[in-house]
Amino acid sequence: MNIDLHVHSKYSFDSTSEINDILKMAKEKNMSYLAICDHNVVEGSLEALRQDIIKIIPGIEIDCFFEDKIVHILGLGCDITDERFKAIGIHYYDELRRIAYERLNKIEEFHHVKLDIDKIKSLSHFDGFSNVEIERVLLEDCDDPYLLPYQNGEKSDNPIANYYWDNLSIGKWGYVALNLPNYTDIINLIHDTNGVAICAHPNVNIGHDMNCINKLIAHGIDGFEVYCSYHNSEDIAFYKKLVNDRELLMSCGSDYHGITKPNIHLGETNCDIDGKLIVERILAKLYEKDL
Repeated sequence: MNIDLHVHSKYSFDSTSEINDILKMAKEKNMSYLAICDHNVVEGSLEALRQDIIKIIPGIEIDCFFEDKIVHILGLGCDITDERFKAIGIHYYDELRRIAYERLNKIEEFHHVKLDIDKIKSLSHFDGFSNVEIERVLLEDCDDPYLLPYQNGEKSDNPIANYYWDNLSIGKWGYVALNLPNYTDIINLIHDTNGVAICAHPNVNIGHDMNCINKLIAHGIDGFEVYCSYHNSEDIAFYKKLVNDRELLMSCGSDYHGITKPNIHLGETNCDIDGKLIVERILAKLYEKDL
């Protein structure tokens, strides 16, 4: 069974694909289950649930603070009609608008350029702009040797994400702090709405740090995204052993974003087992919560 439980649509600030296009691609790939997990919003998942093309597990991906790090937690199977999810989305977009110009100024100062603000705004699909639109204009219009790896070098296969992780993520020169919720509150919210909480692409955010992993487990994380586009065979083996040893859920997701992450394709998750085994365990856990 082919599944993808971490997919982004146009409802994510950094993604572009229409729900119908995603579902059509999934059907063409003979996929059995999808979870639309947009950043901090549920509209994409709600739209997907209104069709009968493919089985959908309700989902959302929430950015939250984990001590001095940022982690992304997937809420799978939760009641996404709960008003608290709507409030999270409103708050997140307010935060993107609040930091937009501070982030732009940092990037312009670092590269000694003045970017076309009208072009930046024209690329956005919400009433503001984010790092994605800034980076697109920067990489298209700026002639700076520093940018060559992202424009046509070794990091050009996924330039926006690579530039972000290298320069704008927490601890980097271009980081601007968002006011994000705490991970314990998000895990509690997911559980309170009868969902399961999965740590997305854990190697990206916490690596193999057992201290971080144990804290997440102690505070109720239900599982980890073992299979994803960012995990190599060593990462997969590490997290597969972890979930099996600790009797946690495993998940599998591409983190598909459409053209924003051009090297990531729907359904390509590096999964080496039958997706049916993953879905059955998640659905069984959700069923327990409904009893």
